Amino acid sequence: MAEFRALFDAEFDFVCRSLRRLGVRDADAHDVAQELFVTVSGALATYDVSRPLRPWLFAFAARFAANYRRLGWHKGDVLSDEAPMPSPRLAEKLTARVLVAHGLDALDFDKRVALVMHDLEGIGAPEIAAELDVPLNTVYSRVRLARVAFKKRVLEIEAEEKAR
Repeated sequence: MAEFRALFDAEFDFVCRSLRRLGVRDADAHDVAQELFVTVSGALATYDVSRPLRPWLFAFAARFAANYRRLGWHKGDVLSDEAPMPSPRLAEKLTARVLVAHGLDALDFDKRVALVMHDLEGIGAPEIAAELDVPLNTVYSRVRLARVAFKKRVLEIEAEEKAR
């Protein structure tokens, strides 16, 4: 039990961040993460300690986020563009965060998972392939295609903003 509590304390923020990046609303991320850790506690005995922990946890996050999206537990935007901005620096940071969220929303889920794992969490392609049980070249392809689609959507959003 102490081992699980240490894991929970050390990785809860990582799991919540991962869930948000995979499309779980901020308001729901803690609840989904807690449910995820209930499942993790049951699977902990099967964890191969020779493999990195975070890719293993991220695979759980990907499955939970997919279920969250599929079951329609969420409604509304991931982040709101409407919130008042207390400072220019914070406004810039929040605008960038909203832009990234909208760029990620433009991706199909498999590509989003690959891009978040690889580019945002820094997990290597071989670990992603192992955790998602897909061929290594599929991971590379998904990341490449996700980057293209992400960049395209961000440029579209920026063009829309300039046109306003």
